[in-house]
Amino acid sequence: MAAIGGSSRSHATQVCTTCKTRKKKCDKVLPSCGYCVGKGLGCGYDESQPRHHEIALSASHTSGFTTIPSDPTVSEVKLYLQVHQLIRATGRFVDDVTAQYFQGLHRYLPVISRTRFHSSLVTLGTTPSAGFSVLLLSICLITSSSKPGWHAGYANNTTSHVDGRTLHRATKSLFAQVQGFCPPSVHLIQAALLLAVYEYTHGRPEEAFVSLAGCARMAYAAGIHRPSPAVHTDTDTNVDLRLQLEEAANTWWGIIIYERVFYCEVSVSDQPLITVFPSGDARLPTEPSVLEQSDVLSPEQVRYIPVSYLSSVDVGGFGRSVQAAWLLDQVLKGREIASLESRSIQLRDLDTALQAFLGEMMQQCSGKRGLHCEAVAITLRAMFTLHWHILSQSQQVVTDKHRSLEDWCTYSRAALDTATKMVLDIAETHETLDRYQCVCLTPSHSYMIRAALKHIYESGEWQDVSWLQSAEKRLRACLD
Repeated sequence: MAAIGGSSRSHATQVCTTCKTRKKKCDKVLPSCGYCVGKGLGCGYDESQPRHHEIALSASHTSGFTTIPSDPTVSEVKLYLQVHQLIRATGRFVDDVTAQYFQGLHRYLPVISRTRFHSSLVTLGTTPSAGFSVLLLSICLITSSSKPGWHAGYANNTTSHVDGRTLHRATKSLFAQVQGFCPPSVHLIQAALLLAVYEYTHGRPEEAFVSLAGCARMAYAAGIHRPSPAVHTDTDTNVDLRLQLEEAANTWWGIIIYERVFYCEVSVSDQPLITVFPSGDARLPTEPSVLEQSDVLSPEQVRYIPVSYLSSVDVGGFGRSVQAAWLLDQVLKGREIASLESRSIQLRDLDTALQAFLGEMMQQCSGKRGLHCEAVAITLRAMFTLHWHILSQSQQVVTDKHRSLEDWCTYSRAALDTATKMVLDIAETHETLDRYQCVCLTPSHSYMIRAALKHIYESGEWQDVSWLQSAEKRLRACLD
């Protein structure tokens, strides 16, 4: 820090961390600026922070990325400023980032309470936790493609050095550093979940599956896998506590869903899952409309609907995704049944349940675009997985005892044709969406299309079947 010559008061050479974080005008007076004194806030100066272009440049080389100090008190302030600078280096503002997140992915994966998130973002006089800062950067990462040309430059018309690949490396680097000196928190676990989903949506399911395994271990260590205890909501403190518990429970459900979704795409199928799916009597998660209104989080208003109630009309989009994942989990387990006859019976029953569940959702979301998109995609992916397994059994010798397997294989091919036609209908519906709406598609959308294309290519003489040939062309265009 340096004093300005000729002044009766000492001044810093740059604004204080509080004014910088809040984007307030700072008079740079030492030891505390006028704004902080007037607001009764703690005031501190740190001249070691690099400029925006320096952050961007160092971020473009992961090995040279700025490390976080080991002192937690200092590190939280420096990390929060660093995250803000990285976000600005992408040409965006925090308000843009959070708005795009809550209008996009949050609709399908509502693990973050908007009420608590914004409270952490604007808490007066304090710096957000390290876990929250990493979560904010993860949100920036997963919404990074929501702004066309976002990497071309930013507000001061300089060239940004932070592209999507670099931002991903920087986010993972900061996450690993924070994980090294902070105990697992819900915010840090949410950041890990979003990182894994980002990797999955960008065509790296193997990497996403590994990342989610670490996320699940953190969640177990934090204890969020346990059922939420009953909380009386007669005070503001208890209302906030219940909101925290519901948010943690939704985060755990998100991990459970996407571990199974990612698993469908990994090449080594004998890897064990980290999470255990709760029983069918477990309560479905809280929907976003409830999480965003803390004044309605009473035991009477948070309804208890078991996971196994597939025909309930009171289940929202996230609850339907849980139910779809529950059915997918049973398909994955059903494939492991030793007896071919018992396995076939189990998978037949599951096929009936999947088709009935799809019909229920289609009827419920009639005329409501986007309500159950992810749940439908997961259900269709479960159907492809189930019938591919049945067809793989046709390689075995079909004896008199298993003669019905031949008929079942014929039925499976027809079922896969039907699923492919449903995917084609969904893809054609999305052709009318604009660019922003397209980047808000569900995480499983492209994999649903890939599954349909796989069926087409494995259909033998598909180029001689007009509807398969037409479907292949349309699906390829949609995927591109």
